Amino acid sequence: MTAFSKRILTSVLVVVLAVVFLAWTSPASAAGRSYDEAPMRIVTEGLTAKQHLERQALLSLRLSREMPEAAMEPAVRISLSKEEISGIEKSSRSATPLKIGVVKAMTPSIVVAGLDNESAGSLAKRADGGIVWAATIRLEGAGAIRLHLQEMSLPGNAELYLYNRAGQAFGPYTGAGPDFSGDLWTATVFGAEAILQLRMAGPVNEADLAAVSFRVEEAGLITENFAGRFTGIEPSGLFEKAAGTDAPFPCGNASCVVDATCTNVAAANPAKLATAKMEWISGAFIYTCTGGLLSDTNPTQGNFFLTANHCLSSSKTAKNVNFYWRYATSSCNGTCPVNGGWPYITTGASVAASNRKGDFTLMQLTTNPPAGSVQLGWNSAPVANTNGAQLYRISNPQFGPQVYSQHNVNTSAGTCTGWPRGERIYSRDITGATDGGSSGSPVLNASSQVVGQLSGACGFNVNDVCDSASNSTVDGAFAFYFNTVKPFLNP
Repeated sequence: MTAFSKRILTSVLVVVLAVVFLAWTSPASAAGRSYDEAPMRIVTEGLTAKQHLERQALLSLRLSREMPEAAMEPAVRISLSKEEISGIEKSSRSATPLKIGVVKAMTPSIVVAGLDNESAGSLAKRADGGIVWAATIRLEGAGAIRLHLQEMSLPGNAELYLYNRAGQAFGPYTGAGPDFSGDLWTATVFGAEAILQLRMAGPVNEADLAAVSFRVEEAGLITENFAGRFTGIEPSGLFEKAAGTDAPFPCGNASCVVDATCTNVAAANPAKLATAKMEWISGAFIYTCTGGLLSDTNPTQGNFFLTANHCLSSSKTAKNVNFYWRYATSSCNGTCPVNGGWPYITTGASVAASNRKGDFTLMQLTTNPPAGSVQLGWNSAPVANTNGAQLYRISNPQFGPQVYSQHNVNTSAGTCTGWPRGERIYSRDITGATDGGSSGSPVLNASSQVVGQLSGACGFNVNDVCDSASNSTVDGAFAFYFNTVKPFLNP
């Protein structure tokens, strides 16, 4: 059974377990209660993880068969120097947010201002009278790539894709992009090669060709340490699949970090189907954090996602976030899922509310998460001063698979400047730990309800994530900022 099949079975179990939580409860309906709460819900829209992977595989196969042979050479080559790699991978593992890649200029750049035989890339005719244009990008020292499309303007019969021949494919990117600005970052493809390909359905006239315009002058590269090393292509089923050098868990994490696949904790299990690791570009670097889906009663909006303000806070940044859903090991302490099976990736969000106080960002996703995902319930009752209250978490540190941790509220722990108790929740790690990239991950109470999200660590030895005696884990308190997000979640 594949990793994704196991996760789909897990989603079914969560649906069964969640049946009892189908009704909302308002504070007014419970005498004497002064807080709001919501149960979890199951996402029914969108594709399942299996459907997503199958569609990507078939699209990758179709695009590779149409690709002009001449597009393979010459290729645009991008490389990361040893110094650049070292600068990313030797940065503090406790840095928030965690750096995992860099933005580099493409030399030569890809500039298309009307399609003809003089355009960058290669052009070929299709049997239906349409055309295919493609350009290949090859990586040296990197494990994954995404491209910055600028000044994109495509006619109605044109579709642009980014894919690899190993089974990943994203698009179509059409018109002037989803926000009509002509400026967007593609999703990320793993491996040493990426192909940018444009398809135009026939018949195509001179005006259509002249209307095609876009440029790619920079690319985001994730290092092999975080994305995995691509070692070749081998035939596998419907498509050619990447052969990776998957390493065993802990996947770059500290020894005290616990693989979530090894756990079966009722309070935390729903978060396995709600949590996603995030990857986005800001300035010259690529960063990662974690976040999770939240339930809501909003009749006009939905797909709300909670993370930390210190990760990101603007819609300009949020629109290029990649969300990696159900990214976990296939077995307890198994191999890290770098190239052993593509994750379910969606791209894009907007910011509904964000504030440094409480360290929260509430986003609304542009694209549905996988069908069967869990929208976590939440509870606005304060827990920051409830000593010993048990808290549970699923997060994706080090841009790796899901990990599990339990924390107990500690009201005697010292506080850090700017993080007052009440606005923040201080706790001690009881099982497992968080690490760089865990920031923003929701923390749950014993009823699987969100009561906060990870800010970081406070203590005398924060660079050692296993030193729970010297450090506290600190979350932004949902109760503190609830009135700010209530108009979105429970209007």
